[in-house]
Amino acid sequence: MPHIVLFVKYPSHIASEVAKKALNSIQKNLFPDDESIQEILVQSAGRLTEDGIRNLSVTLVKEGKLEEALSSIAKEMAYFSEIEGFESTYEVWATYQEGFKAFGMELPQV
Repeated sequence: MPHIVLFVKYPSHIASEVAKKALNSIQKNLFPDDESIQEILVQSAGRLTEDGIRNLSVTLVKEGKLEEALSSIAKEMAYFSEIEGFESTYEVWATYQEGFKAFGMELPQV
């Protein structure tokens, strides 16, 4: 069950526009969380930088649901892509357990 780490960045002068679009999507429930696909570990964490605003979110994908999770992220990021300067990218990261399995080892149950 991998993690998806989503990174978003945009200039600070469009923060209000991004926030309004995010609020609209929440109010209209355009991208409902589907716990059968992924578990949200970090909804959104942000920071202000010299280059603007950067956010990240982290989800834990359910077994066999990676393709669905990535499709869901793509739809949501496409919604925001209409905003000039809004950029996003994601990375798929292995869990600790998956890392050990790659070496033919299994973590003991604690």
